[in-house]
Amino acid sequence: MTDPESSRRAGAAQDSDHVARQRRFYGSRAHRALQPRVGDLYVSKLASALVSALGIESHHRVLEVGAGFGRFTFALLEHCGSVTALDLSETALESLDAVRESRGIGVERCRTIHSDLDTVSADDLGAPYDFVLGFFVLHHLEDVGASIDRLARFAVPGGGIGFLEPNRWNPLYAVQVTCCPDMTWSEEKGVWRLSPRGVMQSYRQSGLEPQPVHYLGFFPPQLVNRFAWARRLEAMLERQAWLGGVLPFLILSARVPPRGDDSSR
Repeated sequence: MTDPESSRRAGAAQDSDHVARQRRFYGSRAHRALQPRVGDLYVSKLASALVSALGIESHHRVLEVGAGFGRFTFALLEHCGSVTALDLSETALESLDAVRESRGIGVERCRTIHSDLDTVSADDLGAPYDFVLGFFVLHHLEDVGASIDRLARFAVPGGGIGFLEPNRWNPLYAVQVTCCPDMTWSEEKGVWRLSPRGVMQSYRQSGLEPQPVHYLGFFPPQLVNRFAWARRLEAMLERQAWLGGVLPFLILSARVPPRGDDSSR
């Protein structure tokens, strides 16, 4: 019988090239689009949507996976008690820490942990958390099912896990990858592998209770951040059922059953 910890270490070693490549990628470019900005209504809206889907409240502890430079971290802090930001890029987290200090936010509310998902332990993280979440991170993972199974162990019974991801059926994402200097096909190709059905199946296999998929968005940040009409029109378009399958973002969330509730297993 295979020891789970030995299997995890073997998997981590196998994926070391993938992790090293991502560390180089996020340490070698400016990634201006990923930097946190004060008054970024586009980011605030996406963060609020995931917060609402999961039911996060002001007293909750949140683990943000793949936090990067903190583009969504500070928007999350407006809704919860604290955020622990996990990322494999030391460069990105150093930038996040600098922004946190410049905004006068204490480490007790926003702690950073430099590690990849395959090697970090619950003790390292200070787990469990009320909620585990991430923005645009699932499609970068080598084995989504194994990562979800691991992340599920970091959430409390009765809590939740959720991710906001690009919708592979939205044609504009391919245009963005082609035109944006901070994006590459090699890093973003996972978008076209990631399916809501597959993620929901992984949730079930990990003993979680999948929630309905939620689609949102329409306009790019250049319009959302500048024009009220774009925000109003986007909200109207999001309510159109016939557009649901092609809107640019989707929220994939699941509930962690309370103790003694084995209904999803």
